[in-house]
Amino acid sequence: MKRMTNHMLRMASGSAIAALLAIGGQASAQSAADGENQGLEDIVVTAQRRSESIQNVPVAVTAFNTQELQRANIQDVGAYFQNTPNVFITDSPVRSGNNVSSSALGLALRGISNVGGNASSFGIYLDDFNISNIALNPHLIDMERIEVLRGPQGTYFGRNASGGVMSLNTAKPDTTGFAGEANVMAGRFGTYELGGMVNVPLSDMVAIRAAGKWETSNGEFNNKAPIGGGNGRDYKAARLSLRATPTDALTIDLSYNYTREEDDDFGLIHTGVLSDFIKSICPGVTFSCPVDANLGFYPNNRRNYAHDAPLVVDNEYHIAVGRVAWTGENVGVTSITGYGSAKFDRSGELDFSSVDFLREGFNYERRKSFSQEFRVQSVGDKRLNWIVGAVYAQDKHREGEFIAAGVQNDIGLPEDFPIELSHYNQKITSKALFAEATFDVTDALSLTAGARYSHDKIKRFEDQIEFGGPLQNVQGSRSFSDVSPRFVIKYKAADHVNLYASASKGWKSGGFELDPQRARSDFGAETLWNYEVGVKSTLFDNRLRANLALFYIDWNNVQVSSGVIGRDANGNIINYAGISNAASASSKGAELELLAAPTDQLELGLNIGYLRARFDKFADARTNFGTVDLSGKPLPKAPEWTLSTFAQYTVPLTGDFDAFVRGEYFYTDDAYTTVNNIAAVLTGQPRFPYEVKGYGKANLRIGVENDRFRIVGYVENLFDKKYYTASFDFGFANGAAVVPGLRRWGVRGSVKF
Repeated sequence: MKRMTNHMLRMASGSAIAALLAIGGQASAQSAADGENQGLEDIVVTAQRRSESIQNVPVAVTAFNTQELQRANIQDVGAYFQNTPNVFITDSPVRSGNNVSSSALGLALRGISNVGGNASSFGIYLDDFNISNIALNPHLIDMERIEVLRGPQGTYFGRNASGGVMSLNTAKPDTTGFAGEANVMAGRFGTYELGGMVNVPLSDMVAIRAAGKWETSNGEFNNKAPIGGGNGRDYKAARLSLRATPTDALTIDLSYNYTREEDDDFGLIHTGVLSDFIKSICPGVTFSCPVDANLGFYPNNRRNYAHDAPLVVDNEYHIAVGRVAWTGENVGVTSITGYGSAKFDRSGELDFSSVDFLREGFNYERRKSFSQEFRVQSVGDKRLNWIVGAVYAQDKHREGEFIAAGVQNDIGLPEDFPIELSHYNQKITSKALFAEATFDVTDALSLTAGARYSHDKIKRFEDQIEFGGPLQNVQGSRSFSDVSPRFVIKYKAADHVNLYASASKGWKSGGFELDPQRARSDFGAETLWNYEVGVKSTLFDNRLRANLALFYIDWNNVQVSSGVIGRDANGNIINYAGISNAASASSKGAELELLAAPTDQLELGLNIGYLRARFDKFADARTNFGTVDLSGKPLPKAPEWTLSTFAQYTVPLTGDFDAFVRGEYFYTDDAYTTVNNIAAVLTGQPRFPYEVKGYGKANLRIGVENDRFRIVGYVENLFDKKYYTASFDFGFANGAAVVPGLRRWGVRGSVKF
């Protein structure tokens, strides 16, 4: 399964499309003869800003409704992405993923990732408000539906959505009656969770809904240093929402979301693999590297580390969303207002060893986001459906960090010597206009054309002191504009078989920063074109859903971050990072999604992604391992194969209870997570730990449920597979580090009232 030639892929894809068309015609005729049965539940999505069956939307989208989220125990971003083809996500030492390293909580869709730049390549939308500047991994409490849209979504989502969009839709208050739910979880590593929801009608036109969750854990890893602190965590998340329907045509939704995440330590497990720079300064006078070899290194040691000082990580964010929708006979008008703020603080341990090598005096981030969107669209199923809209948005980001030498730095620096002191303030103001129309040429054929005009203005101030040098700063502003079109052809080949072809452009604005020579360095906008063909089919009396997508992405002026720590020609220690448009890249592949219900008791699922993503041209990549040519090398976070599959079998028990057993399996191929890691192997460094080896893991869930009660026992990573999803390029005295995948088990229970 490691390699497939392009010729074989084209043959297999063509055969699959032909087979689906042939089966679709036969299955439609059979359905008409036999009538309908239960089969698969249809999923309604809003990928095109109107409610449609997922099978009718000409977009590669994976969606999870409330029931599927519960069945698969999906609690965070990583859990639902592992069920999506051609998606790669790295584990983070802390849940939020904020400000850990360039590889923390790294995400890639079809090989498109945040290789560099000041803006995200993805949109994370909570009830239509873009929260990607506020929360990378929001808690999934009381969700109605999650949609993952692959490929650029410029017309509808626009802002920094060149790689794709994650659309999170919360459950709305209901005026039809009082309802509630309570749930509890107890699991390995002293992990406990309490949560619940309550829905209260205030009248026949107004209802409120509250949901919350509290999670605590002792942590998966053990600090063997007696004064260094633990690895526990404490998370709280809550939402309060209101829905008012003053008339049949007018709906008002208001919501407020609060999250507080406190982590005691990263708990990284080291590999003992030292960089050339660390080798040049260690062994020193009082200790040799790796410092904590007595604990052992991964993979022999998967849980123990030694940190001589506590590390405090505190993340808090607030998100408020207001949505007003008026639906007339022919036209609908929607207003979406969103505001979010985030506060992140980290201080303490930084060398991640039992010696006082480095300290972090402070590391803080303050983020704010505001947006206002208006859109007007046609209502009903007409021959011409259209939408027009406008967006105003502003993102603010303020950050500071102070890194100092410890008393045992062993390189001759005085205690608290300023290795790095930096601050920056950035404000991005965005304005956009968008429009799209779909015309039904015939009952079977429709054409779609749309475009989005975007204008970003970036203001930035940055200053920095490196290794006691002079204070350098840069400030100013830049503006970027773009028009991103989208074209789609959709053809209904049979009653339940739709074909589509699309071309869409993605765009991410540029910016500027301090470059390695401590002067202003500008980088331009990056663009990509995604070309895609696909087939979506529902077959055999709604017993089989089979979707196939083939794509090619042309990625230009790729914004690439270059982080370097080492010594210059004179032996002086240097530490800098820069962004350039030095690269072009391409990505091509295929995605197959199958969902089947052979009987009313058995459900099967299979998602397969094939991807070939490469730097087409990147001749002068600046890395920790020198300037190297990465042309023709794989993109970060772009495994060739990804696979997820499940089987769930349900049997009736006495009364109204059912018992079920569910097995899941996930596979991810070999990958690199950063440009530095690719360069490491290319320049002769060992593949471990810079290359993330492919791995497969299995999950098992067994439970009983009825309409009110549910109890489930689960084991994740059933066979205790040794794997990691990223290597972290800090840790210094103990070399590169990983977050090992461990076996987790627990019991979840819930009751509705």
